[in-house]
Amino acid sequence: MIDKINALLMRKSSCVLATTDGNIPHCSLMAYIASEAADRLYLVTPINTKKYHNIKNHPEVSLLIDTRGEQGRENTQALTVSGTCSILESDKEIDSVKEAFKQQHPNLQDFIRKGGVAFLSVEFDSFLFAEGPERIHHEIIR
Repeated sequence: MIDKINALLMRKSSCVLATTDGNIPHCSLMAYIASEAADRLYLVTPINTKKYHNIKNHPEVSLLIDTRGEQGRENTQALTVSGTCSILESDKEIDSVKEAFKQQHPNLQDFIRKGGVAFLSVEFDSFLFAEGPERIHHEIIR
């Protein structure tokens, strides 16, 4: 099952990120890049956003990645990832992630270049993988 999850993570490039302020959930459509080992995702966000503030105070997040629109509904795959989000601080890691974003999401180059953004890393805790409406698989990572 992990192979199917990793394949989906590597094939797709956008997700819905759910954060919370402690009481109210907040969802955002996000571009992402997966690490080479597909063991974490990287995101970029302006620092003057609700999601950034939420993550600083409540780093537990959830992500949804799916294949809707690619095939019939009965074959749609949906992956819910639960994890912990951290704000990258190492210049070396930020530069590496920034370069990867520029390669994989060239449409975000101006957004990244203008500054005022933070790069985020989501380390996985668990997966809920659905293949159609009845085939559900749960994987706990840590």
